Amino acid sequence: MSSSSKDRLISHPHQSLWRHLASVEEVSDRALAAKTLAESLFPEHGSNFLRQLLVYFHDFGKGTDFFQWMIINAAKKDNPDYNDLDETYVRGFPDGASALVAQIGQEGGPLRGHSQLGAFVVQTALPEDTSSLLRAIIYEVIARHHGNLRNFDQGVDRQSEAHEELLEQQWAHMNHTDYLAILKETPFDFSRDLDVVRKRSEKFFFSEVYRQLNRNESLLPYLQTVFLFSLLLAGDKGDLMLPQRDLVGRVRRCKVKLIEQYKTAKFGSSGKGQMNVWREEAYQQVARSLAENPDAGFYSITLPTGMGKTLTAYNAAIQLQNLLANKWQEENSNCTPRIIYCLPFTSVIDQNAAILEEILSADSDMRGELAKHHYLADWTDYKGDRDDKLQYSEKEYLVEGWEYTITVTTFVQILETIVSNRNRKLRKFHNLANAIIVLDEVQSIAPKYFNLVSRLFVLLHEQLGTRFMFVTATQPLLMNPADGHEVIELTDPTKAYTRLAFERMNRIDLDLSLWLEGPDDVESLTDLFANAINEEANSSFLIILNLVKESQAVFHALAALEEPGVEYLYLSSAILPVCRKQIIDKIKDKKSLTRKVVVSTQVVEAGVDIDLDVVYRAFAPLDSINQSAGRCNRNMTVGKRGSVRVFKNEKAAKKIYDVALLSKTERTLQKQLRKESKREDYLQGIIPEGRFYEMNLLYMSQVSRAVAEGNQTSIDILEDLQALRFEAANDKFKVIDKSYTTFGVFIDDPEQLPKVKHKTEKGEVELNSSEVFKLMMNIFHTTEDRWERKQQLRLLRPALLQYVVQFPEDKLPHDLHEDAEKRPFIRLHTEGGDTDYSRCYDLTTGYFKPEEKSTLNL
Repeated sequence: MSSSSKDRLISHPHQSLWRHLASVEEVSDRALAAKTLAESLFPEHGSNFLRQLLVYFHDFGKGTDFFQWMIINAAKKDNPDYNDLDETYVRGFPDGASALVAQIGQEGGPLRGHSQLGAFVVQTALPEDTSSLLRAIIYEVIARHHGNLRNFDQGVDRQSEAHEELLEQQWAHMNHTDYLAILKETPFDFSRDLDVVRKRSEKFFFSEVYRQLNRNESLLPYLQTVFLFSLLLAGDKGDLMLPQRDLVGRVRRCKVKLIEQYKTAKFGSSGKGQMNVWREEAYQQVARSLAENPDAGFYSITLPTGMGKTLTAYNAAIQLQNLLANKWQEENSNCTPRIIYCLPFTSVIDQNAAILEEILSADSDMRGELAKHHYLADWTDYKGDRDDKLQYSEKEYLVEGWEYTITVTTFVQILETIVSNRNRKLRKFHNLANAIIVLDEVQSIAPKYFNLVSRLFVLLHEQLGTRFMFVTATQPLLMNPADGHEVIELTDPTKAYTRLAFERMNRIDLDLSLWLEGPDDVESLTDLFANAINEEANSSFLIILNLVKESQAVFHALAALEEPGVEYLYLSSAILPVCRKQIIDKIKDKKSLTRKVVVSTQVVEAGVDIDLDVVYRAFAPLDSINQSAGRCNRNMTVGKRGSVRVFKNEKAAKKIYDVALLSKTERTLQKQLRKESKREDYLQGIIPEGRFYEMNLLYMSQVSRAVAEGNQTSIDILEDLQALRFEAANDKFKVIDKSYTTFGVFIDDPEQLPKVKHKTEKGEVELNSSEVFKLMMNIFHTTEDRWERKQQLRLLRPALLQYVVQFPEDKLPHDLHEDAEKRPFIRLHTEGGDTDYSRCYDLTTGYFKPEEKSTLNL
């Protein structure tokens, strides 16, 4: 096979380096072309120039003899017919290779690496007046593109002997001629003089760059780095994972009337009852306000629980998508914003996404335009023309890269994309550009991160055109006014209607009498709960405690009473995901004739759509109390008034919540009670729902002043980002801040546990726990190719993790720790011996310490 010299160098066993670079160019070009960015993002050189520069130099080091020896030998094994390769070059290369080349090519080591050489050589392709900081950014993006970003102030020491030797050895064994042939049709060139390469590198490896970063107070360098890194990763991975290049950057515009049509088909008119009238009123109010304020960067939707915030938020996002697409079309841009809908917990994503799937199914153009992205998501669980024909690698690329029109994901995913040094997390960062990001239950963001998040959200809006929508009944003062952007309240920018929406609510009372004067020990509280269940014979109950251990004790004590006509249910993170769904379905079952008594932890607070008559809530921060209240008389049953009863739980509360938040809650409740006591209709210790709005405003303003403003955690991370200390920032930023070690445990009981659905090439099958475990072991034992094994395990994971629960370290018997530390999870089963799960796990209430078994009456 004859070829020009640009075809000789090899990138992968089945691909020449030139074809790889051409593919990376195509994918990254499509990704960037679909975006509208601020000119101030890259003031020195345009984003497209920098993109192309990264494309054509990120794999420069693959042109060394060391890399070519290694990849040619891989091609001989994986592609023995040398398809799509220059056969003459491949067959003849070993004959001309030196002993050193063969040794390094076989053994590996830094000389066989390819990223760092390109990071140096690209400096000669940059205009001479390029700033040292931008040079350092370009260096780091290329040098780290197969790993994670590092702290810039711990970069390569140019004076080290090892570094000098590496540069000289690789340069001496570089095929400059064939690489120049690859660049012939591009606008780029590089110097063939090693001294010039060294001189250009000196501009950014001397310490003044790092001193400059230590004085830097701008987040722009951070954004420049992660955006370019993400764009390069998207192109590089897209070459191998995405044969259909036209799927990149393809965002479809939702029909303006999509939600309206769904509502009409699903519910008819606004429906009977006052709540339905109010829901429709709020829905229309939000739509009008958005049309009147189309150019803002930040919006909020603040409504009481049960007021249809989900459909209202979907509609607002779709309206905004159309408004922005029309605007950019007038400016000769083909950009259509994608919608990224974020929720606090994976447990509510399927419920949320199911509504969206039903909405989109009515429009044939939108089928297959929704993705769920979280660790339990099933990538095969999609419908529509986009997905039916896709390979595994294509689905992985599109889902993990947030390439879909609508992505439903978690707060962890969105926030750990914005603050991260990790390759896999940052690959999707570029798709935040122009996106509409909806944060549902936004109060779930820890106040200590408010300043950090505010600064970063403003940066994304100003430079990438990202829009944000904050949805909740308890609106936090997340955005700092000092950052220069007003948050437009869509229920009513003047807030008059917003206040009315809360003040006219008359569904529940917040009863603080137990918190003021009641007991603080679990035994006395359990007796109190039992008496209420007995005396209030027509009411259902939800009892929320702060600690799993306390919730288990209360559940077992109440269930042992066997109150006639009562069904006792337990819900917490201690039980398996496969059981949680089953329990939530039982709670929501309106056809059941038994009264429900649900004992739970705060896992029920956000997004779990359940409705009970009486809620007992252990003392917690006010936003958590508000969320718990949202599970009480949610639909305003005629003739009923719900009761939310807060009780003392100080010691337990301090173990899991910020003490400052608890203090502000106590102060707010006391102040609100003093206000209530001046009213003629005041009942001792009672705050009616109509007063929640003013109470929440008072609480959030106190939290903002005392916890959010000037918080050292935010300050430290911001300083790391400004100094481009990526590893340091990543280590400090914990969306889920666990103070204890956990071990994954697979509970295997095929007789007692529900089956799960698993999709295969032959269709959907139902598997029990033992069948799922055996299928996993079979993949490990029979699939030799590691990529194929990874793919099969990823497809099995949604079913597998339904039977996995995270044990706190002290709940797992000590004799199992060593085994648990070595594996993603260990298996406990029913076969007796040391791995019998009954030692430390109960199917109803979850894990426990072995010595606690008798006290829980198990």
